[in-house]
Amino acid sequence: MGSVNITERMRARAILGAYLGWVMDGYDALLVVPIMPLLGQLFFPGPYALLGGASTLVATLIGRPLGSVIMGYVGDKLGRRVGLLITVLGYSLSAFAIALLPTYYAIGALAPISLLTLRFVQGLFLGGEWGPGTALIMEWSKWRKELTSAFIQSGYPIGVVIALLVYALFMNAVGPTKFNDYFWRVYVATGAITSLLAFAIRSRLVESPLWSRPRVNPLVALFKEGGKWLGLGISFTGGLLMIYYSTYLIYPDFLASLHEQGMIPSVTLIATIAAIIAVLLAGPLALLINYKWLIIGTLAASLAYAPITLLVQPSFLNLVLLAFIENFAMGLVPYILYDKFETHYRASGLGIAYNWGLLIGGWAPMLTVLITPMGLGMVTIMSIGVALAIIGLLALSRSR
Repeated sequence: MGSVNITERMRARAILGAYLGWVMDGYDALLVVPIMPLLGQLFFPGPYALLGGASTLVATLIGRPLGSVIMGYVGDKLGRRVGLLITVLGYSLSAFAIALLPTYYAIGALAPISLLTLRFVQGLFLGGEWGPGTALIMEWSKWRKELTSAFIQSGYPIGVVIALLVYALFMNAVGPTKFNDYFWRVYVATGAITSLLAFAIRSRLVESPLWSRPRVNPLVALFKEGGKWLGLGISFTGGLLMIYYSTYLIYPDFLASLHEQGMIPSVTLIATIAAIIAVLLAGPLALLINYKWLIIGTLAASLAYAPITLLVQPSFLNLVLLAFIENFAMGLVPYILYDKFETHYRASGLGIAYNWGLLIGGWAPMLTVLITPMGLGMVTIMSIGVALAIIGLLALSRSR
């Protein structure tokens, strides 16, 4: 009985530690979303301020693919636990450095260069989070894989919601003027504090029961044995990420382009909560409905609804409903990818398949801004994303 209790405590500690890191990933990665217009004014003043603000998100997104390779390798070669300790420490220190940066008005062009560089470095560590963390949770969990998948994926948007609530608390406590002058720095620095708390919890992580030190190079094995599934996985996740980063994850810029800044806090918060609900519902629904048709159906419905939301009537309700409908697919990403990669290269396979999708979807925020009106750009990029995601899904759904 005692050994069983010890094993269950180890399981709970491992799952909680990995999950909290994914929450903090969402927190640190999208901490800038509510303040992208402000960062554009502070670091990219002038006619390209809106584009500059969006680039702070893109810089992190394009850093993630390289990070997934490095930390996926560490997670397979040295253990999931080692990889997760490095990632959470790296992106917390990057957040602290960003909070200390002088603006364009103090050091000129060096300011935006430094900001984008630090956001890229932060992306390296954030990109290394999902592969080892997802592998650890899926390998420890005793739940049905559909339910475990949805649980994992809820962590990221929960981190985003926490960031939005912290942003709202700061704005209410100090007011817009003081926040824009100085307290935005304190807000960004909270990413370091919360991540260090996750690091303290992770220091007691227990290694996956399935992991053992591989005798071959995990990356070589991945591309040799699982290259086909890796390519299809990138198509699938690239399409999904193109959808999300061209729609609800850039609602602040979209509303700013419509001169509806007052809607940004409430729309962003409620849309993200709606996304969490959809992600969590995807697991139990996949037990009742074939997961392929669940994903295809919700993506098709979201694409049909997008023109109404983004071009005809961008109301609060429509924006929230669009975020809800399109997020069911995200809840099943680990479920779809997990069994495509063997244990000795699973952290690398999962991390690369997910984060290399950002090489496709990560450019969506900037591409949408370049099309006028922005709503048309959002619908256009989303359409491409839906097509890519469905093609990748249908190819991946064939068993290994």
